[in-house]
Amino acid sequence: MNSGIDKEGLKENLKDGNVWVRLLFMVLFAVIYSVAEVVLAMVIVFQFLCVLVSGERNDRALSLGSQIAAYIYQVLRYLTYNLDERPYPFADWPCDAVLAEQQAVTEPAVKKAAPKRKATSTRRKNAVEEQKPASSD
Repeated sequence: MNSGIDKEGLKENLKDGNVWVRLLFMVLFAVIYSVAEVVLAMVIVFQFLCVLVSGERNDRALSLGSQIAAYIYQVLRYLTYNLDERPYPFADWPCDAVLAEQQAVTEPAVKKAAPKRKATSTRRKNAVEEQKPASSD
């Protein structure tokens, strides 16, 4: 009865140093992934607080969040064998120009960002005016 495992191929794979080096890098990138998740969570909270306090997004936090998200994606692709090239620090850090180029290729139908909201006082004023009954002359 054939178990479906090539014993000779298995022996060769076990002796292949590249497989074990890949394992070491996978463990390293799994740790880096965990750290990157925490950093991304901090960027998310910071961005939320910026919007909460000022009503506007922080451009630097947007850029950093985008770069970290792209880096995490690269790490996950490496860990799942979808990418053979090792991510940063063995390759370039994902920069905004490269990310914008990739986004333009992968998401051509995505609409532009929505315009910024009006000031809160203007929205409240409009809401109050809408609630007033119309005067009949």
